[in-house]
Amino acid sequence: MQKRKTPRKSRKSAPAAQNDTRGKTRERLILIASREFAEKGWSNTVASVICQKAEANVAAVNYYFGGKEGLYRAVWDYAVDTAINSTQPKDLSSNTDREWLYNYIRLCVMSVFDAGEAGLLPRLIANETNDPSPISDEVLSEHLAPRVKDLKTRLRSMLGPDVSDFQIGYCILSIHSQFSALTVNRSARRNLFNNDNPTPAEAERFTREICAFIIGGIRAIKATPERKQKQ
Repeated sequence: MQKRKTPRKSRKSAPAAQNDTRGKTRERLILIASREFAEKGWSNTVASVICQKAEANVAAVNYYFGGKEGLYRAVWDYAVDTAINSTQPKDLSSNTDREWLYNYIRLCVMSVFDAGEAGLLPRLIANETNDPSPISDEVLSEHLAPRVKDLKTRLRSMLGPDVSDFQIGYCILSIHSQFSALTVNRSARRNLFNNDNPTPAEAERFTREICAFIIGGIRAIKATPERKQKQ
């Protein structure tokens, strides 16, 4: 009677499991690093601390990302993808410029007040303003350029043919300044809402006030084109 041969284990199982483990380690590093960079900024975030919290080898950041800068790029990719996935596509699909602007501001405000993953991007942006990384120009231009391009197009449509590039740039800066300060200035947030986490109704009211202020500014600029101001 012949002995039955014991089936050999697939040789692919070990590498597959190893790749799965590596993928999970890389994912943990990005998740932990996202919170660290968003909370502490570039200078105060330490790669070895991220490895420790992610329960990874101290050399894991270099192994998976080539160093702290590579990890930071991955964090920005993750933050942008998270912000996009948390956004309803219909919110920015309006053909009416004023409605589009309101929805744009609303999405920005809601992300600022979001203490979870959807709020990573505004916190990263705020930190880049106060504590620029060595690759600040790269990450800001790559990840924010498409967003700013759409806003620029809408503003140009609202302001008319006489608007200058300087005025467009000033409007964009003014719009983002309205809510971005609340990302890092918690005392200002408490003064407005009496707490760090405003209710959805308070956030909606804040959005309406910002939008009314910005629309008023747009009307004033449109009524007094730059070329007339210089005369």
